[in-house]
Amino acid sequence: MIEWLLHNWEGYVRLRLHGYSPERFLNLCNARGLEVWGLICNRDGDYEFFMTVEGYRRVKPLVRKAQVRLHITGRFGLPFFIYRHRKRWYYGAGIMAFFLVLYVMSLFIWDIQFEGNYRYTYDTLVRFLDTQDIDYGMLKARINCEDLEASMRTSFPEITWVSARVSGTRLLIHIKENEVLSTIPEKDETPCDIVASQPGVITSMVVRQGVAQVCVGDQVEEGQVLVSGRVPIIGDNEEEINAYMVHADADIVARTVKQYEKTFPLLHQERVHTGRRRRGWYMKAGAWSFTFLTPVRGQGEWDYSMEEKQLRLFSNFYLPVYIGAIQGREMAAYERNYREDELKELSKAINYQFVKNLEEKGVQILENNDRIETSVSECRLTGELVTEESIVKTQPAAEPDMNSGGEPGEKPEETITAE
Repeated sequence: MIEWLLHNWEGYVRLRLHGYSPERFLNLCNARGLEVWGLICNRDGDYEFFMTVEGYRRVKPLVRKAQVRLHITGRFGLPFFIYRHRKRWYYGAGIMAFFLVLYVMSLFIWDIQFEGNYRYTYDTLVRFLDTQDIDYGMLKARINCEDLEASMRTSFPEITWVSARVSGTRLLIHIKENEVLSTIPEKDETPCDIVASQPGVITSMVVRQGVAQVCVGDQVEEGQVLVSGRVPIIGDNEEEINAYMVHADADIVARTVKQYEKTFPLLHQERVHTGRRRRGWYMKAGAWSFTFLTPVRGQGEWDYSMEEKQLRLFSNFYLPVYIGAIQGREMAAYERNYREDELKELSKAINYQFVKNLEEKGVQILENNDRIETSVSECRLTGELVTEESIVKTQPAAEPDMNSGGEPGEKPEETITAE
């Protein structure tokens, strides 16, 4: 491969050899160190071979000594190519302009990538870069990676480590977010009661602070007090002598019933593919764009999908040019009633979405029943789920009545009586 490149760079010729002693000529070339390759003997008994331009210039004394004749049958390589196209200077100018444009484009940033971001979205980080005057199409020399790393750590407290580097025409930013809480949340000590967020039957109950007002197995209603934040103080005579307020805290799980209902008309609009397609492509470079679609006859409703790709020369040499393929499908609309199997699938999908939303909130599903009811013009989907979930809800506690000294919300000092 290297020899081929050198031959084309320096130029070489194809020669035809005939005369009194061609073998002697070839031996003389070998003795003088002149490179000869591709040697063949044709039907006329003449030899044909390749030789470099420099070797051909040094071979004239050997031609006379061996009494042979050489004829040039072909000229190859860059020098001869340039000479043949010496009047077509614009070819060379175009090639030089192409490489010049590539060089100029390599001085700018055309792609920005983030790695390791989970809490902060791509759009959030790109907007931050805009505030730092870093954007697509800016000069690479204007980017100070150290300053960018420091500003990102300062602006985003949850980012503990940042690495920014420029590779080719890409700005690569690798970040690591803090996996633990940066601040410890303050404990809420505001006096409050725990009430039921919805009706149900208590199945488990763990009270950490406050006075329980219900027991496991009790039926409770929405808004009913489950744990009171008012803690009474009982005297020796088993009578309440004082009370203080606390922030009620408990884990209470109840069996509840959830229902949903959805009504919709049986007659609906259906869109189907007619079989007609159209294809096209588009190109975008900065604010300029060009789109081409194959022409079609008639007026129809079309759905289009596009796949876009950014051009690049190498793995990290991205260009500010985007190309994409466009595919269109003609759609026709008509009205019809839902079939029985479609109603079942629709009911299953609605039920699945309802159950999924509950499970994402930590609700345990015990029973799941759904039903389909149809009339002449509409359909009603109903469902009933038996669940187990937390029904804890807080509300401000009422101030206690003071029967003796002491301030509301404060624990009275204990008095020790000596016998």
